[in-house]
Amino acid sequence: MDPVTHGLIGAALSTFSGHPIQINDPVFLGCTLGAMLPDLDIVTYVKGRLNYLMKHRGASHSFLALGGMALGLGSLIYAIYPTSSWATIILWTLIGTLSHGLSDLLNSYGAELFWPFLRKKYTVDMIIVTDPIVLGMFIVSLLFSIAHPDLATKSSLTAFILSSGYLFYRETYRIKTRNKLMQKFNITDKSQIKVLPAMYKPFSWSFLLFSQKEIRYGMVIEDKAQILISLPSCDYNDPSIVNAMEGGLAEIFNQFTPYYHVLLKKEENQLKVEFRDLRYWDREDFLYTGEVLMLPDGQIAEETFYSFKRRNSTGIVLEY
Repeated sequence: MDPVTHGLIGAALSTFSGHPIQINDPVFLGCTLGAMLPDLDIVTYVKGRLNYLMKHRGASHSFLALGGMALGLGSLIYAIYPTSSWATIILWTLIGTLSHGLSDLLNSYGAELFWPFLRKKYTVDMIIVTDPIVLGMFIVSLLFSIAHPDLATKSSLTAFILSSGYLFYRETYRIKTRNKLMQKFNITDKSQIKVLPAMYKPFSWSFLLFSQKEIRYGMVIEDKAQILISLPSCDYNDPSIVNAMEGGLAEIFNQFTPYYHVLLKKEENQLKVEFRDLRYWDREDFLYTGEVLMLPDGQIAEETFYSFKRRNSTGIVLEY
């Protein structure tokens, strides 16, 4: 989720402590700031967009880091408000940081909760990064809590119940959409289909259909399914593919996304191995792509990572 939604969730959680929603209340500060703190990994952008994409929701979103952040931020707040209980501040700051890590599981970007033991990003593919319904509910809850402090806890509880109901509905609708797609495309194995939240369209779905011959990507808008692109399956035994899969770009895509496609192309006597992150469709092409230029002997000549390539992005050339 986005930092604003995280902060609103942290503020709502703080009301269950019995403390008021006040800027000078240590529990409110700890829980709210704690819920936004993991997104400070944006500082990794100083080393470039690719570095940020690789680091975002990595170590800073792990249980280990979330606990460390709570301890550090909570202790700092305690130093400012020493008359409060250190343990109480730490507890509610931890609740805030944990809410961030867990809520980030809801969208396709995911989070490395078990870093450094596992470098995998976990996700349940339920919503896009900023869901307008969830965001709206917690904005209303915060405004109501400020206007009626005595009803703040009930207001927050209502927001959580309604949000949970909405998310349950979305997951139910996603499963229903998957079943309809399986029937439409004559699919019997659930492993051959993946339904994801559609980029830019919070109330629509995208989907992936896997077969031995190809991967098809499509969207469901107003219950109408449309295939947008079909990508032929690649031969992973091809020497160029084998070499490309041992390069830096393959390592990036392996860590960055659970759904990507590899394709070998020959253009004007130049061999290319293309990578596509299959999660996000940017109107005419996938948002994150990459290409490996191969030498005649099958070795890697150059590797480039692209974001928004269709918008004439120059790409990021990998250096060794």
